[in-house]
Amino acid sequence: MPSDSPRLTEATRLLQAFSQAHGAPGHEDAVRALLLRELPARRPSFDRLGSTLLASPRAGKGPKVVLTAHMDEVGFLVQEITPDGFLRLAPLGGWPDGVLAAQRLRVLCRSTGREIVGVVGALPPHQGGQQAASVDRLLVDIGARSRAGAHAAGVRLGDPVVPDGPFAPLAEPGLVAGKAFDNRAGMAALALATRELDEASAPPPCDVLALATVQEEVGCRGAETAARLAEADVVIVLEGPPADDLPGMSPASAQGALGKGVQIRAYDPTAIMSPRLLDLAVVAAEQEGIPHQVTVRRTGGTDARSFQRHGLGCPVIVLGVPARYIHTHHAVLDTADLLATVDLAQAMVRRLDAAAVAGLVRFG
Repeated sequence: MPSDSPRLTEATRLLQAFSQAHGAPGHEDAVRALLLRELPARRPSFDRLGSTLLASPRAGKGPKVVLTAHMDEVGFLVQEITPDGFLRLAPLGGWPDGVLAAQRLRVLCRSTGREIVGVVGALPPHQGGQQAASVDRLLVDIGARSRAGAHAAGVRLGDPVVPDGPFAPLAEPGLVAGKAFDNRAGMAALALATRELDEASAPPPCDVLALATVQEEVGCRGAETAARLAEADVVIVLEGPPADDLPGMSPASAQGALGKGVQIRAYDPTAIMSPRLLDLAVVAAEQEGIPHQVTVRRTGGTDARSFQRHGLGCPVIVLGVPARYIHTHHAVLDTADLLATVDLAQAMVRRLDAAAVAGLVRFG
């Protein structure tokens, strides 16, 4: 697809908008508001944690197929304000040691709605250059001279904090950098796939629900309650998983390379995906010429684990947009992979009629 195609331009716009939204776990309001603005024709309902289910305006008969993505990103809460006005943080989600020194953060002051920029302290070589390796040792400088000054700026304990990572196109067309591609890539795919399904001339053979969950990065908590809200027959999880095509890794064994298409996850330590649904995904990709790569992961986990275990069980698959450097300030992805994810989600939905869904759970 040409790099200036209207569809790719729209996918990139959505990715940028979702990426830049402030959405630490438990504080996903800005991401939710953006999703509601992008899908105004859909009828929203909510669970009591804030996960959001959007029903189709032309909801039809047939199985309930849920397209879902989590709204939150790795972040922090303000844990302490020191007497001299620095902040200490408690992590929300998994942060690799060593990635935060000298980086900028955005503090959302809940009391005022104002965002304040902070800088993670880092010493120059003149002063030893020993940087804090772990989150519990970090100090964040917001430009306050005292605890009273931080309070006057609106900062309170419990305020959410996220990276300040601008969205930017990179050297080659289609490659972009930005914060929170895990999982704003999934959110962009959810919004675009849902809109295109709603605008298609022929309705799908199932009732397609769009579901955005909260608090995935702290243990897939939102999906546990969201699964009760949706009561799905099939769940397709849209994610922003780690790419593995970096120097030092084996290109031959890469299962999440940029530009190679949508990643179809067969397994991770938290969920064995439905083998029949996996086969359906691969066949759909092959039949429709959608670039794809199947992955079996030894680490990580997604909301699939919560949806799979709900009630008597549910067939689940994860479709991902591979991104380098997730859980840092600056991830990198290929927007062609984002469109491949959107395409495969729609191709699967069009194949999930009552007979196909029944076949996924027929064991006798």
